[in-house]
Amino acid sequence: MKRIYTLIITTLIATVAFAQSKNPTNKKEVDDKIKQAQQQLDKLTPEQRKMLEQMGMSTKVPSMPTGVADADVKGAVSGGSAFGVPSRNAALIGAIPQITLTAVTVPTYLKSLGDYVEKSIANDAKLFAQQVYTSFKSNKYDAATIGNAAVGYWSTGQLEIAVYLMNKACADNSADADMLSNFAAMLSMGGAPHRAIPLLDYLSKQYPDNTTIMNNLGQAWFYLGETEKANVQLEKVVKAFAYHPQANFTQCLIQQSKGNTPKAIEKMKNSLAYSFSLDKINMLRKLGYKIKASDMRKPFRPDPNPLGLRNFVRPDVPTSYEDEIRLKVDWDAFQKQVGDKSMALAKEMIPYQQAAAAKAAQVYKKLDNKSAEEINAMRANAVMPDNLYRIVGEKNLEEMNKDGGVGYRLKKAKAQIDSLIKDFMAKDEAQRKTLEKQNSIIADKETELAKKGENIGYDNCKVQQKYSEWVYKNYNKPLEAAYQNYLHQAYLKITEELYWEQFTMDDAAFEAEKIAAKKEWLAALGNTRYMATNKYGNNCIPPQNNGSRYKLADFDDMHCTHISTLDFGAYKQIVECGKMRIEFDAGKLKGSFDFKSDNAGKDKFIKGTLEATVIDKSVGKGPLEASAKAGMGMEFTSHGVEDVYVNGEASVANVSASGRMSLISGNMSGGISGFGK
Repeated sequence: MKRIYTLIITTLIATVAFAQSKNPTNKKEVDDKIKQAQQQLDKLTPEQRKMLEQMGMSTKVPSMPTGVADADVKGAVSGGSAFGVPSRNAALIGAIPQITLTAVTVPTYLKSLGDYVEKSIANDAKLFAQQVYTSFKSNKYDAATIGNAAVGYWSTGQLEIAVYLMNKACADNSADADMLSNFAAMLSMGGAPHRAIPLLDYLSKQYPDNTTIMNNLGQAWFYLGETEKANVQLEKVVKAFAYHPQANFTQCLIQQSKGNTPKAIEKMKNSLAYSFSLDKINMLRKLGYKIKASDMRKPFRPDPNPLGLRNFVRPDVPTSYEDEIRLKVDWDAFQKQVGDKSMALAKEMIPYQQAAAAKAAQVYKKLDNKSAEEINAMRANAVMPDNLYRIVGEKNLEEMNKDGGVGYRLKKAKAQIDSLIKDFMAKDEAQRKTLEKQNSIIADKETELAKKGENIGYDNCKVQQKYSEWVYKNYNKPLEAAYQNYLHQAYLKITEELYWEQFTMDDAAFEAEKIAAKKEWLAALGNTRYMATNKYGNNCIPPQNNGSRYKLADFDDMHCTHISTLDFGAYKQIVECGKMRIEFDAGKLKGSFDFKSDNAGKDKFIKGTLEATVIDKSVGKGPLEASAKAGMGMEFTSHGVEDVYVNGEASVANVSASGRMSLISGNMSGGISGFGK
């Protein structure tokens, strides 16, 4: 029974976790989640229901069996021993087939594994998998394509279908090392690590330094409770690739079991640095470590010029009184155009402000007359933006205004400007009086206007020149340097905010934020004018009546250009700046829908990493030869797909991988209830 209710709760977590809601902690909350999950499934269109059914997915959430206690729920939600080290499983260790595989004997062993798989998986899954395999074969799909489709089923939680298809693909081409490695990983994570070890031993002799095989072998021994044997393999992996996501995760558990918390934290931080998951964040919190934004990588390379901010160029900056008179017309034009554009943006913002006000009124209406306890419960179950990188984005935004952060540096830059202006205002009048006195004209003879020796004023142009020189030397020159620093810090602050806010806001809110960012940039530009020194009239330099040719630049639009595609044959998983969708193309099964909000009810509870070679790159035989740093990959856990990343030569905006795919075992076993016997 424990296995049944664990699967039910896990299904619920996968169904509602994409909304980042609170996991249930007792039976009543589970019943509530069951109702919520079924309500989500009931909203699917007939076409979407048909898609799910054709993929072997139920549109009915199972009910809780009788006799389940609150303690059982807590254990299932926490993953039982998800953060512990399994005990040594003497029965399964003793059941490891005593066979040394060769290229000749691999097909026979695969046949025995096929019998084991067919005997172990549920009949409905086996029937569906047989139909899928038959369809693939009748449509002339090769073994590698069927293997990729199997990995796709695995990554979306359809474990029994996946392992059946992978066994068939391996039987069709037993020489394909990538598929053998993937099959072994599925056996281990499915609950049969003892049957995976002969395959992994065979592959490790062919690829002795391959991190994927070493990791998968280490994870298999870990599942069996042989932590020392596991750590030998995992240590080889991290020596080859220090930030290997799965090897470091499992080593963290081993170190924690030994009481070495500092080392456990170090290992989990290394795992998190390469790919993100909530389990890693939660594990570090349990270990007493407070996550920093720098612990998590940027999901993809930021746009070097978002909204075209760098397109805006200020007029030439004067360095003397003569320049000031000549350039005044351009600065006047610049500031007028900045003001006009800011007004236009303010009008553009109005519909978004009205929509936000209406939304706020709805929230207020919901919260009105509610108790603090009820409000906290509503917050806990609130639906958040469905972006893979929301938590990473929130953490980085939180740290922007801390000491040393870009928001903090912008404030310091503005304070430097304010200090210069304040100093100028304090000394300006006294300096002008001093210059006027120093350059005063004394009457050399008596006239109707003055007596001999009397001060009759000063030379305007001479004072003007001296005054301008004083202002430019002591204020305008250092002020321009301060302005340059201020604009640089403003640019960094605006661009960094935009980068992280795209992961934390819905589309409408982000559109409004882009308008606000434009206004902020214009305000920063418009407030960087030199201090005018023309205080003594315009007669000292001949007037220039030339009109200004200055024209303010236009903003660029900001669209997502970072698209990652994993092509599994029957369908594609597409991630655009953290937002995921699935596109189907398998005979009559065609279409697309949002992965997180519509693909509800899937059983996603296996931890692992998937990596694949990029379609237009040649990387030997596949990820086994490319090792742990293949073209692109994704991290998937009980919360679904949590990270999609590219690396190496694939670090570009648009990446499509449909070549070889490599399944890297995670630290969990027992995904298939019939395995482990």
